[in-house]
This record gives sequence, C-alpha cells and structure tokens, in this order.
Amino acid sequence: MPQPESSLTPKGRITFVIYKISAGGAQRVLTLLANELCKKGWSVTLLTFDSGSEPAFFELHSGVQHWPLSLMRGQGGCWKAIKVHFLRPWVLRRAIRKSRPDAVIAFIDLTNILTLVATIGLKIPVIISERGNPAFAIMGQFWCLLRQRVYKRSACLVLQTHAVRSFFSSSIPKSVIPNPVLTPDYSGPILRSETNSKTLMAMGGLYEMKGFDLLLKAFAPLGNKFPDWMLEIWGEGAQRENLESLRDELGLRERVRFPGLTKEHYKTMSQADIFVLSSRTEGFPNVLGEAMACGLPVVSFDCPSGPSEMIQDGVNGLLVPPENIQELSSSLERLMASGELRNTLGEQARKITESYSLDKVVQSWEELIGEVVNEQKI
Repeated sequence: MPQPESSLTPKGRITFVIYKISAGGAQRVLTLLANELCKKGWSVTLLTFDSGSEPAFFELHSGVQHWPLSLMRGQGGCWKAIKVHFLRPWVLRRAIRKSRPDAVIAFIDLTNILTLVATIGLKIPVIISERGNPAFAIMGQFWCLLRQRVYKRSACLVLQTHAVRSFFSSSIPKSVIPNPVLTPDYSGPILRSETNSKTLMAMGGLYEMKGFDLLLKAFAPLGNKFPDWMLEIWGEGAQRENLESLRDELGLRERVRFPGLTKEHYKTMSQADIFVLSSRTEGFPNVLGEAMACGLPVVSFDCPSGPSEMIQDGVNGLLVPPENIQELSSSLERLMASGELRNTLGEQARKITESYSLDKVVQSWEELIGEVVNEQKI
C-alpha cells in the first residue's frame, strides 16, 4: 500500500470508499467527484475492495491515490468467504487511518455500513451516500437492521433526490446532492430523420430493476407500425440470457440488439433518436440526464425516484405511470410517429445541464465537506 503524500494540500485530505470502480452510475459519479476534488487542490485517496488486478472502468486522475484492499470474496469456498467478511472492517479501518483523512466519503449502502463500522472510535467524520432508492435495496434483514443502527453515526447522509428523505430517521443529518449531468463534448444532430433506420435506445445494467423486460413487451406491438425502427439496449448483467430469450419469444430478434457495455455514453447516445428509461426503481438515473443533455427526446416510467425531478411531463420529456406497459407503448408510439414532437422535447431536454452542472454539484460537495470537518473540530 503506497504511503500518503507528506505535505498537506490547501484544502485537506479526503478518502473515498467504494466496493469497486466497475461500470455503473455510482462508480462514474464517484470517479468524477474524486477527479474534480483532486484538480481543486484536495489530497484524494480511493479505497476499493478489489485486488487492483483489473483497471478501473472509469479513468482516475493521476493525482488520485488508489489503494485496492483485496477484500472481495472471490474463490475459496465458505470459510474463505467468512474470513474475508470479518476481515473487511479491520483492514478498512487500518487503511483509513493510514490515509489520514479530514473526512471519509463512502458510496453505496453495504459499503456505507462497513465504513461506519470500521471507523467506530476514530475521530473522523464519515459522509455516506445512498446511490439508489433505499426502499428497494437488495440486502438481507441483518444488513437492514445494521443500516438503521450505524447510519446514525454518520456526519451526513447524502441523498440524490428529495423523494427518499423520509425513508431515514429524522435524527440523521441529510443533504440532497444530485448527480452531475455533463455537457456533451460534441455537437451532433438531435434527429437522424434523414436516415432510413431510426434507433430507440436504452442503457443500464441488465438486471430486473432496470425493467428491460417491460420495455421489450412495450416495443413488441410497434414493430409492424414502424418497420424502420430498431431498439438497442446497452449494458451487461445477469439478465442478458433471459432478456435475449424474451426478445426471441416476442419475435424481435431482428429488431432488438444488445451491444454490451460502452464507456462513451454521449457518443453512443448521439446515434439514437429516442431514449427510454424503463426502470422499476432508480436513485438519480444518470443515463436519463445524459440522454437529455444530448438533446434526445426521452420517455421514462415515473418510478421511485428521480425521473419526476428531472422531467416535466410534456415539456422536456414524457412520463409514464410505473410499470405500465401499455402506456409506455403508447408514449413511444407518439414519439416514433412525430419528428416535430421529438425535436421539440429534445430541444427542451438539453437545458438539464443548467440545473445539474458539474461545477454546481462539486461545489455542493465541497461545502458539505467543509461543514462536517469544521463541526468535528468544535
């Protein structure tokens, strides 16, 4: 494990904790935040549970010190899993102390819990960040109970939307900081109406909560009406085989593609004509904001939580009742049939970058870090 730099930077030291820098919205936001804080003069250390044998999915700034802790379960059977499980808080505690932070920032529920346990007795403020909707978190009863107990130890709980504030105890200090939406670094067309083929695009992990099964069923009846439209679902995950089977059962094999992962979201989205978010639940859907920033007309389930805070229905996108396949199909049909409507919604959607700029989001994080560090000194 590398030694931290000996000289203090003007703004102090921050240590981030996350399971792994893999493909995902939380990982992308943490990487952006760590990189920007580093550029602004903070000393930034990143602790991850992987071995570091594979490069991070998102590029880290050269000034960010990445310390892989090799705490993932991997192979080795039940006893090794148990050993690693109980070692995690102790190894994490040692790494946090060695990084000598003014504040620790943890991302994602299980990592939040482990970080709060690991810092018991340390006079270091810990900011925890929930990256999804906590009501739909996939964790056992033990972890849910532990979350209720240890979250009270946090200096602040960062949420992405106002809708989930009431889920947690009023005794926990909270702050709502949305994800940043970057301005695309290209100037591409909003529409590709002059081409023979048009693309409806979705993007996200191929998991049940992303609702791609619902999207396939909504797209199926539109095939005969719009033979020039294709559906692309970008991402990887455990549901790929099931989704491909459903696609084939619906007779969509030639109309639906699963291209895999992409690091270049904006470049990929620039090839689309409509973006759809079919999630059963969200935190703050990064891909929805990115699609809007690209000037794409968007259709989204009004799922808990996030989309309704980003989309004004009929103004900069279309909102559909959660998991309502028929309504989703109808809204897609409206957009697919009208280039004028797509253009109007897409133009308004671009304005989302004004509300969720990277500078504003980083400033909010810096102000919060300053507050919790100053409170610790009192």
